Amino acid sequence: MTNNNNNKRLWTLSYVLVALGLLFAFVGISEFYNVKIAGEESAYPFGPVNEGQWYYQSASVYANYNLTSGLLFSTTSLLTAWATIKKNKTLVILGISLTILFFIAELISCKVQ
Repeated sequence: MTNNNNNKRLWTLSYVLVALGLLFAFVGISEFYNVKIAGEESAYPFGPVNEGQWYYQSASVYANYNLTSGLLFSTTSLLTAWATIKKNKTLVILGISLTILFFIAELISCKVQ
């Protein structure tokens, strides 16, 4: 009975992290699109005006950071979703672990100035 509950929790956690990972991927890729492709740089305070995070130093750095973040979250979310569909517990645990690791890295990155 306990093993069945643990499996349900694992699958539920995988669904939640896939949804959050895809949300972060969408935000990162859309920010890349807005700055690099659509050219909406004037809407963002880049350079010495901004005392914020390190990735606001220029439009190029910001766009590249968001593209990298979006691709990492896309990859881990797709891996976790595929492993969940295939019911591959080892890959699900790997996907969940990587997604959580990238969330933590994102939080740490936001604190660096």
